Amino acid sequence: MGSTPTERVDREGHPTADGPLPEFVDWILATVVALLGLLSVVAGSALVFLVDRDELAAGIEDGTVTVTVGTTELTDAEALEVADAVVSWTGTGLLVVGIGAVLVAVGYLAARRRAHRRTAAGEPVSSYGTYAVLGAVVTVVLSFVPFSPPLGGALAGYLERAESERTVSVGALAGFLPVLPVLAVLVFVLGGLIAGLLTIGQVGEAVVVGATLLLTALLVATLAGALGALGGYVGGRFAERRAATPRPRHASDGK
Repeated sequence: MGSTPTERVDREGHPTADGPLPEFVDWILATVVALLGLLSVVAGSALVFLVDRDELAAGIEDGTVTVTVGTTELTDAEALEVADAVVSWTGTGLLVVGIGAVLVAVGYLAARRRAHRRTAAGEPVSSYGTYAVLGAVVTVVLSFVPFSPPLGGALAGYLERAESERTVSVGALAGFLPVLPVLAVLVFVLGGLIAGLLTIGQVGEAVVVGATLLLTALLVATLAGALGALGGYVGGRFAERRAATPRPRHASDGK
């Protein structure tokens, strides 16, 4: 059952969009997050349970699987150790992230249902998190478009403008959330790569590769958050201008 729309006004007293987002939007967002989580679980399960050491050894032997670490040439035995560790850790990471995404989707839906009940009872409820999630989903859906984080951030900032000044922060969160599961998986990939390199005694390479991947991940996360924040600012400004635009008066307004 959807929530009952109620007219809201912004801080300057201009009418804004009616009420909170309808409940079906929450269901759509939760479904998208859960489906992405299930896809991650399927991919992780395939790596953990279907790819074994013998298949990796065969792939390395016939050249199907290649392992290159910087300028260091690995023997087949060394390449097998590194590849086995990376596949195992990556599969585990995908499983953990996928299960976590499903749990987040369920928890988000439960929290939003409570929020809608509070709204129906006349209690003020912030939709900050919902707008951030909606912007994040838009960022993922439009990921084929260059610089999609500003688009998701702009939507989040536009919606948040009616409730608070946190348009920049909600945009940044909308840009950062899609990167979060990628970073989590990358941590497992990095763990597997370092474990494999340490197993074959390549301590120096492990440090260099680990530092490089970590800095790259931090750079990507910062860029995504910054682009989302920029979009949030633009979306908030657009909402402000739209709210300040005089609206046509109807005949019934003067009665």
